[in-house]
Amino acid sequence: MDEVLTITAVSGWALPRQWFADEVACAFPRSRIKVIYPETPEKFEEAEILLRQHPADLYIGYSLGSLWLLKHKDLLPRSSIKALLAPILSFLAQDGMGGTTSEIQLKYLSRILRQHSDKRIALKKIFAYSDFPFPEKIINDVPDREILLRGLEFLKTCKARGEDAKIFLSILGKDDTFIDSALLARHIPDLDIVQGVGHAPGNLLKHLAERLGKPVTRAEE
Repeated sequence: MDEVLTITAVSGWALPRQWFADEVACAFPRSRIKVIYPETPEKFEEAEILLRQHPADLYIGYSLGSLWLLKHKDLLPRSSIKALLAPILSFLAQDGMGGTTSEIQLKYLSRILRQHSDKRIALKKIFAYSDFPFPEKIINDVPDREILLRGLEFLKTCKARGEDAKIFLSILGKDDTFIDSALLARHIPDLDIVQGVGHAPGNLLKHLAERLGKPVTRAEE
């Protein structure tokens, strides 16, 4: 029986789950992929349930998902491969850990979400500041407003340490809008910085696949 790589990928903030799954599948074809979108990312109990339900050979945390995996790293199997894409130790610039977003900017994003009854309008305003390429027609697949607000609060309050990333492969685009690569590299010395790449996940996933040689490591039972 053919061997299949199982992947559990933890999504970034406000990404449609299926869109992100398609991005992972493009980099890791013929893999079995499950995308997690934490709805209450600060809660250990939710993380424990999700990670127990979706064991994998390869765990990928992207953006907010990277911070979530760092926070809950002790729940991951030791034998698994673990990767952080666009890794976040602290999202806020004031903490000096690589984030470039001010607390005022984060509050502004929260205010946009709260003020606009139409989620589509709010998200179009927010994503105007980033390089996310997913089409407008799938904005309705983005999680609900309260989930998005809890995600922003998680980005505001949660912090990890550089040493927490030692068990992960860490990959960051040099042109990332939200993370200062030089500053983050002080905290994660083995950080793999990819030239000409921004925050969007596609090229980061492809770079990870190249680093791993698109491994097929375990047989289906």
